[in-house]
Amino acid sequence: MSAPTTNIPVAIPAGASSGAPAGQANRTPRTIAGSIPGARGVAERLLHGTPGRMRLFGLLGVIAAVLLGGVSANALLASQSAVERAANNSAQVVRVQSIHVDLLRADAVATNAFLVGGLESADSRARYEGAMARVASGIAAAAAAQPADGKALGVLAERVQTYAALVEQARSNNRLGLPVGAQYLTQASTGLRADAIPIVAQVVKANEERARMEFERSNSTVQLLIGVVSLIGLVALAVWLAKRTHRYLNPSLTGAIALLLVALFVTATVITGISTATRDVSRGDYERAVALANVTTAGNDARANESLTLIKRGSGAANEAAWKTNRTAVDAGLAKTDQSAELTRSWQAYVDAHVKVRSLDNGGRWDDAVKLSTSTAPGGAATTFDAFDVAVTQDRDQAATTTVATLKDLGGSAPLVAFIVALAALAASWLIVRGVGQRIEEYR
Repeated sequence: MSAPTTNIPVAIPAGASSGAPAGQANRTPRTIAGSIPGARGVAERLLHGTPGRMRLFGLLGVIAAVLLGGVSANALLASQSAVERAANNSAQVVRVQSIHVDLLRADAVATNAFLVGGLESADSRARYEGAMARVASGIAAAAAAQPADGKALGVLAERVQTYAALVEQARSNNRLGLPVGAQYLTQASTGLRADAIPIVAQVVKANEERARMEFERSNSTVQLLIGVVSLIGLVALAVWLAKRTHRYLNPSLTGAIALLLVALFVTATVITGISTATRDVSRGDYERAVALANVTTAGNDARANESLTLIKRGSGAANEAAWKTNRTAVDAGLAKTDQSAELTRSWQAYVDAHVKVRSLDNGGRWDDAVKLSTSTAPGGAATTFDAFDVAVTQDRDQAATTTVATLKDLGGSAPLVAFIVALAALAASWLIVRGVGQRIEEYR
């Protein structure tokens, strides 16, 4: 007998056919349009016909209002930032030029004191140490204020230390009456001009270039041009609405355009004012400060070369030639900056004293030449030069302080104006939506 057959019932899901895989019989194919029911239809209805174009142009109008407000606010803030950077770079120029001046001032004092022989006076020693202390603090302050100058200023600090060490060796030998002291001092002065001063000049040049770029960057013409184009677009929207609806006055849209026009005008006025004032500073106090700093450095270099010419006793022709070059630089600088001629008269008094010093030295009266060069009596080279150095330094410091203070004050109201302009743009956006909405309702 055959074994009985056992039938095991199999559950088949409702609606499944024998040829379809399990779990797929009830699946309905879906499309992107089906997953978002009627999305395309809604968009078509919203943008259909004239009301649809009104909605589209209204959206573009809102975008134009926001764009105008955004670029105007950004232009204000960018202008303020440019002025702040110009102030910082100008201050750095002043710091580094002060280092330059004090280095040459220290060298002038050291070389002139060396002529006396033996132990220099307490006043000369104090002036030298004061100048070198200002150099050290100036380098530290400049490195902290402008990290981009840090590496160069670090190298400068090393060169300054080398110079100071050579000066101390020269002093020690001079106190002992050893002629080798003159060699150490000559080496120190030569090294200062060959190794340290070029670094200072490079740092000054770099910061002057940064300041010049920021002076020019304070004018945000491109941003304002974008604002004007946005405003023109809104006017075009108003004209189009007037033609389509035959309603030539839309108070809300007109108010939006007027509000944005005022915002753009205020922005342009503030930025133009900042740009004009910045340009005036760059061509006024800043230019004067830089020129007077160059005068001060050239003057102190001349004073040092006068002493070096005497120290070398007949072999200082190169130093006298350098003195004449320095004199030309001072004369040119004073011609641009000394409107009252007081500094020119003070400088001429020293030049006259120097001419007498050279006349005495060339006439074989070296001792008398040294005495006149180091004399603190009226008419002496030391007295006349010190008077000039104090006067020109005061004028330079005043011009530099005015430059930095004026630049820092410029653009102080820019953030507040930028905030107000941004609010005006938002308010104009609401007025545009309201104005276009009114025309859509009327059209229906």
